[in-house]
Amino acid sequence: MKHLVLCFCLLAVVALASVHGTGMVKPAALTAADARDIGYLNVRNNLGVIAAAPHPTASPHQAAVRHYLQETIAGMGYQVVEQPFRFTIESMVNRQKMLYAELNEHQRQAFDAELTRVGADSFEKEVRIRSGLLEGDSGQGINLIASRRVAGATATVLFMAHYDSVGTAPGASDDGMAVASILQLMRETITRSDAKNNTVFLFTDGEELGLLGAEHYVSQLSAPEREALRLVMNFEARGNQGIPLLFETSQKDYTLIKNLNAGVRGIISFSFTPLIYKLLQNDTDFTAFRKKNIAGLNFAVVEGFQHYHHMSDTVENLAPETLFRYQKTVREVGNHFIQGIDLSSLSADEDATYFPLPGGTLLVLPLPAMYALGIASFALCGLWAQRCRTRRQHQGKNSVLRPMAIVLFGIACTTLAFYVPSVAYLFVIPGLLLACAMLLRSLSISYSIMLLSAYACGILYAPIVYLISSGLKMPIIAGGIALLPLCLLAVGLAGVTARSRDYRTLD
Repeated sequence: MKHLVLCFCLLAVVALASVHGTGMVKPAALTAADARDIGYLNVRNNLGVIAAAPHPTASPHQAAVRHYLQETIAGMGYQVVEQPFRFTIESMVNRQKMLYAELNEHQRQAFDAELTRVGADSFEKEVRIRSGLLEGDSGQGINLIASRRVAGATATVLFMAHYDSVGTAPGASDDGMAVASILQLMRETITRSDAKNNTVFLFTDGEELGLLGAEHYVSQLSAPEREALRLVMNFEARGNQGIPLLFETSQKDYTLIKNLNAGVRGIISFSFTPLIYKLLQNDTDFTAFRKKNIAGLNFAVVEGFQHYHHMSDTVENLAPETLFRYQKTVREVGNHFIQGIDLSSLSADEDATYFPLPGGTLLVLPLPAMYALGIASFALCGLWAQRCRTRRQHQGKNSVLRPMAIVLFGIACTTLAFYVPSVAYLFVIPGLLLACAMLLRSLSISYSIMLLSAYACGILYAPIVYLISSGLKMPIIAGGIALLPLCLLAVGLAGVTARSRDYRTLD
């Protein structure tokens, strides 16, 4: 009977934790007060102009968007600098051919399907549609740069979004809402006198053509400008729903994440997502800066992929709660790094392991902490295996296989903690709790720790499973990941049940 009650309690706790976990990665419903927020209204009004129609780099619509941005930014009191660059159809076609040659068969089928969708029967036609250069052999893109210098400041923070769209989408989410959100941050920044860092606002062109604007900007940085540039923040989207996810950071990000976590609530980020991002083989404008070892944060909305690069990527289809959360994040993160911290003291020291917790904060662990947790996992699993072996010997059963499996799990946790710490917490934290539950003599305390382990599993895994299934559209992989905590809990449940049975036998 106790076994059934414990099973029911574990399932109930996992369900509750899963609700809490998925709730962390969903935007709250838009309230009446939110809808009246002046910043949100400004963003929505700007977005209506920016995403009125598709505006690829070389199109007349892009020229109109550029003119609107220049007038809007100048009206705030900034000086806008144009940074032109050129591209040729031949170079773009050659790039597409090189990329296509590196694709596997499945990726090529997806690429061919995309060509068919946009009505292109050749690489050249696809490039012309995407660039807006329907005639001629070469075209021009223009980055827009606005900056604000602060007396005595030695460090610079750069905010970036691309203002071009593909030729087959108005680009409300990709990347109109980022551009409009940065505009609102600029309005707020120009009126404040407490800035601690110089600020650059960069609106890149040609991102959809292969990061052309960002790469050109980086190539034009002088040595002093490169030295002063201490942080880059890029804002992107691959859908029009959900929350802005901090999905990529620069290396050695412990101090950076600690500072972000201390100054801004509600940031959602997982230390392992850069690994998944690399597997997807995608790039954003931040890639051009990352290659130069410039520290940075990369945000994006990942749900609503069915609208990505489609004509349905409109302001009307953009979820209001997503737009509100997105612009709120841009403004809060921006204000923190402009006014809240002197970036000249920011150092790239060591990698961090981090994940979100209920309540709007991240748990951030340095490498030594992960190493210690890994060693503790090995030690506790060793003790657990020894106790299991002793108990099974007393029962006259095979005393090798199960203890060996426990030891192997401890070794796996330790290995992950030392070699892949960004992922290790998914195994180490539940493993530590399970080992403690197996080692404590009090069954009531063991039951309580098992319930705590069940809650931890729900908080750790539910957001990941949700984002992978709904955002990346990988239900099979999401299902496989979901099995991991269930297997861990099943092992723990079997162990606690066996101990309870042993105690009843002794009685």
